[in-house]
Amino acid sequence: MSVVHGLALLLESLGLLSYDETGTAGDTFVGTMPPTPDQAVSLTAYDAGPQNAAIAYDAILVQVRVRGTTDPRVSYARAYDMYDAVNGLSDTVLPDGTPVIICTATTPSPMGPDGTGRHEHVVRVSVEYDVLATHRA
Repeated sequence: MSVVHGLALLLESLGLLSYDETGTAGDTFVGTMPPTPDQAVSLTAYDAGPQNAAIAYDAILVQVRVRGTTDPRVSYARAYDMYDAVNGLSDTVLPDGTPVIICTATTPSPMGPDGTGRHEHVVRVSVEYDVLATHRA
């Protein structure tokens, strides 16, 4: 169970990206943004700080980075669709089995064009999710 994997599966089920969980055939990558394909998505987990061991859930931050074309509206629109799909998502189970309590997200922020002129936007997602752990309530 991985929140990033679960989010990728969710976004794919909504038709927002193409995720190949066993390779690199889709347009979505975990933890990296390769130079191809031109239009691509990268999902990267970030530390949300120390977790409270007195409660039975964790939080994680996920950066959803969207690369589009030389037209900045392309990456913005795709990033906004992903924002819309996860912001406020609550009391649900992601396709990989991750039980989500609540997701909140920032609206897409421009990163500007990459070295070949393709524009990128980023959405930051905070996910609180139930976790089973040895020393949790």
